[in-house]
Amino acid sequence: MKKRLLIMTLAACAAVAVQAADVSTYVDFASAYVFRGATFNNGLVMQPGAEISGFPIDEACGSLAIGIWGNYDLDDNDGEGSDFSEIDYYLSYTLPIEALDLSMAYTEYVYPESGLTNDKELNLTIGSALGTNGLYASVAVNYGVGGYLDDSWYIQPALEYETELSDALTASAGISIGYVISGGDIKADGVADGFNDATASVGLGYALNDNWSVSGGLTHIAQLDDDVLSDDAYDVDLVATVGIACDF
Repeated sequence: MKKRLLIMTLAACAAVAVQAADVSTYVDFASAYVFRGATFNNGLVMQPGAEISGFPIDEACGSLAIGIWGNYDLDDNDGEGSDFSEIDYYLSYTLPIEALDLSMAYTEYVYPESGLTNDKELNLTIGSALGTNGLYASVAVNYGVGGYLDDSWYIQPALEYETELSDALTASAGISIGYVISGGDIKADGVADGFNDATASVGLGYALNDNWSVSGGLTHIAQLDDDVLSDDAYDVDLVATVGIACDF
């Protein structure tokens, strides 16, 4: 069943890609899988993904992208074995606004091995470059519309910096803070409203040619309030990643 689902997904992506101008694929290897401060696997994971964009839509109407992302546990996670623990599907739309970047997205989180109900979430992200010095500020507002995330909010302001060290080498850094407004099952579990986590990251990217690139980075995750992000959920505070990507 899982193989059939994977084949159908790849076939659908291929059919859609024919109608689009831009396709990007990537695979990252991380020392752990941490999502919004919570550790889902404290061992080595592989995280592949792909995004299709550049659809033939008038620029005055904005732009559309669809994507898929997965987490594959390479190290045994609490005796559950190696397999895809999560596959996410998303659809995003960027509005044609010149003054700032404004996008909306819908994401469905699928847990093929656990039998858990799919999580569903809406996203609104507002961002803007701060001058021409490489600084970029954004705020992401996420609202759950199904599953465990239902009726809960996760709000994340972030500040990023990127600079070119050479024609092929870029360096980046960023910080973010996550704030939770709990609802539904999350509230029923006793999770309080408040600041959940903070992250600080650094990274390097190197373009091998016009299509291929490699990257590496480190992210530190801090627990801000144990009534929001519990001690049981907060396990890993440093994640290292390496990856390779191809745009075509």
